[in-house]
Amino acid sequence: MSRFKASPPQPIPAEFDHHEDFKICHPITGLENWGLVKVTSKKLLQPGGEIYLKAGKHYGPHHGFGIRHIWEERGHDLIKWGYPSFNDVPRFVSDIIVHGATIVCEFAEMKGYYRLVVTRSRKGFAVLEARAANANQVYYSVVTAYRNRSANGTAVAIVEGSVRPEMPKAPR
Repeated sequence: MSRFKASPPQPIPAEFDHHEDFKICHPITGLENWGLVKVTSKKLLQPGGEIYLKAGKHYGPHHGFGIRHIWEERGHDLIKWGYPSFNDVPRFVSDIIVHGATIVCEFAEMKGYYRLVVTRSRKGFAVLEARAANANQVYYSVVTAYRNRSANGTAVAIVEGSVRPEMPKAPR
């Protein structure tokens, strides 16, 4: 094996037998709600809503959602980035979805709504998919999370109510 290639990710633990719609609790707050999408642009006509990370399902390359999909799709990279196990996937996502993070939209419509991307500079990006909660409300489900060098799209919202990012400590 090449020293430049990450070791293969461990399989998803057998005890993780949750239904794909099972909501994963935030690793710091312990809440199912990971924050709110607060719309800040008149260009985005869909409403804001709560953000959830679900157990999800991996259908194949670039198809799926939730932590199962993130691990199956990006497990090799997560290991290199300091998230060595399946149980670290929520921590990776929580490092991206933080209070004040910018949300951009490429305005590519999916199932009647736009997919949104939470940007968190060096930590990565999380793709959110709007889902109908009831007749006039939506919630946002984390589809995937990854690292990338640039985010394309128009800033349309921010994350509100999640954990605030850590501020660097001032030297003494």
